[in-house]
Amino acid sequence: MVTVINQLVRCSQQCYCRTLEIAQTIYMVRKLTLLFLGMLLFGMLTLLAWYQIDGIPIEESKIFLSGNGYSLTEEDDGGLVFLPDNSNGYGIVIMHGALILPQSYAKSAAFFAQKGYTVYLPNGPARMSIAVIDRTAERLKGFSVDGWFFIGHSMGGMSNLELISRHDIKAQAVALWATAMPRNYSDLDIPIVFIWGDTDGLLPAERFRRSKLNLPDDVEYITLEGANHKNFAMYSHQFFDKEARIDWMEQIDFANEVTATFFAKYFLPALPQDNIRQ
Repeated sequence: MVTVINQLVRCSQQCYCRTLEIAQTIYMVRKLTLLFLGMLLFGMLTLLAWYQIDGIPIEESKIFLSGNGYSLTEEDDGGLVFLPDNSNGYGIVIMHGALILPQSYAKSAAFFAQKGYTVYLPNGPARMSIAVIDRTAERLKGFSVDGWFFIGHSMGGMSNLELISRHDIKAQAVALWATAMPRNYSDLDIPIVFIWGDTDGLLPAERFRRSKLNLPDDVEYITLEGANHKNFAMYSHQFFDKEARIDWMEQIDFANEVTATFFAKYFLPALPQDNIRQ
């Protein structure tokens, strides 16, 4: 009888220990789950704050939504079209950087529209230009121009190169403004000018050097001293960027003038091309 009781006691102790282990495991799982959910919520709130802060046009950008020599049309998807009063026969696509609204490039769009270009600024889903490539290619078919030039800031530069490489576009030349280049476009056969600022916090010198390896050998590189990443456009904030030593107006004016001079060299009859060197 004593033996049976001892066995029952031991069995109860084992069951208690096992139950305690299970309870501790459940507690740890719940704790880890709550920690994971907390981190996930923090990440989502951080991204939401980033989305609300970065890429928002500054008040001064509204000045360029109207002016002499051009008119503005806003499309249903948020894209913008600056139509010149006197067309030079060419169009320009200005592709925005990640999280940056097209209106931030209104100063550049107005500048080129006054020079006679039809200027189209696509608006990518979730403000990501890489996601609007195919839609842009389709939209360009609706314009009556002799050829297209392309300006891309940050992600927008890579988006333009991807657009040209994937679609049959009458492409004349490309301007890259502070564009990191994680993909290889070294076989792309089109004139390119690359403008970079030496205080760019998102594209520092070493990353800029690596980006060059993914571009054709004949790209024309121009460095603007004191320029950062953000000030190629008119928006309020850019995480991880450095403070520029020149103001945004000087930086945009420089980029516009250099790009316009470069594009003027390629006012030639545009023919459909596969854009890839053989």
